[in-house]
Amino acid sequence: MRQLIFSLIPLFLSCFILLLGNGLINVLIPVRMGLEGTSSDTIGLVLSLYFVGLLVGAIYSIRLVKQAGHVRMFAGCVALAAISILACTFLNDTVAYGMMRIVLGFCNACAFSAMEGWLSGSSTKQTRGKVLAIYNAVVLSGLFGGQFFMNVTPPLDNTLFVIAGMLFCGALIPIVLSRHPGPVVDNVQIMSIKTIFNRSPLGIICCLVSGIIYSALFNLLPVFAKAHAITDFSLSMYMGAAIFGAFILQFPVGYLSDKFDRRTVLLILLVVSGVADFLVIFFAASQSTILLYVATGLTAGIIACTYPMSISETFDKLKQQEMVSAMGCLMLAFAIGGIIGPYTASLLMAWFGHNMLFYFIALIQGALGIFVMIRMSIRQALPVDEQEQFVMQGSAISSVSDLDPRT
Repeated sequence: MRQLIFSLIPLFLSCFILLLGNGLINVLIPVRMGLEGTSSDTIGLVLSLYFVGLLVGAIYSIRLVKQAGHVRMFAGCVALAAISILACTFLNDTVAYGMMRIVLGFCNACAFSAMEGWLSGSSTKQTRGKVLAIYNAVVLSGLFGGQFFMNVTPPLDNTLFVIAGMLFCGALIPIVLSRHPGPVVDNVQIMSIKTIFNRSPLGIICCLVSGIIYSALFNLLPVFAKAHAITDFSLSMYMGAAIFGAFILQFPVGYLSDKFDRRTVLLILLVVSGVADFLVIFFAASQSTILLYVATGLTAGIIACTYPMSISETFDKLKQQEMVSAMGCLMLAFAIGGIIGPYTASLLMAWFGHNMLFYFIALIQGALGIFVMIRMSIRQALPVDEQEQFVMQGSAISSVSDLDPRT
């Protein structure tokens, strides 16, 4: 295992640097557009475009890997993402930001498909779970660290775009210089949404909802923070608290999900997150900084766990040979939710105030909770020993079906 991890250090290093750039640009765009006087609904629309690119990239990434290979596709897509970011230094307008978000979503989907395929080809059934855990830790560490580049210079200064572009270019170096060969790519037939819905209505609906609330929270949280005078280093710490919560809560939630009826655990988590949503608004108004960070980290962590729980819930109803093909459909549902979430939430924020971000999330979680109770009354719970295990998923980027030990 130690030898395997050592051989994968260049890939993990590239992944970390790439996520530093993503972490920076994810905060920079909404903050900068807010300072430029852009309306909340327009900011939400621009942020939603990332998931349009992510969806397109997920569809075409396998074809590109077959044409160019893992390393060359990774290098080409990351370089294209860097160009789109650097172009914003002299095209400072909403259209340029929107185009950059589409390109960035497409390139991230392709880049992470290359890295995840590479990791899968390098690991075995026995080591895949540990490799996946390290990979997710690297991803979230990069996102966490990227926030703090916001303190280098004022957001309206083009220097931050240059830094983000440099980070994307720097991510090329370790993986391009590595001698590790990429794996062979197999064709996978994706199951239809109708088939998945017939097998697990809760799984596909939960996946769609997780895309809505995840994208709304992590894209518009900087806009909410600005409305409550959380700026500069405090903004980095606030966003860092949300990302830390998204990482650390996966462990206790995964344990509970594997030990008890998954639907009951999901219902309780939705209630807890809904309460935390209202506490965030209260603590923000009362300027209780530490409690605000804790409440935000709690609801962000539960929201981040909704996606892997939806996958586990779906897998409970499938045969093992169907899981890989089902993952593509689940990612499609998540991406559709990702397109809907930021724009819908931003419209409500523009009409009723910035606190509507958390009211919107609580409302969607409440609706999902009602649907969970309906499904619990219709279908008997699966015995715990027959449930598929919970596996951490990086819903911020793409599906990790190649690394998933269950597949």
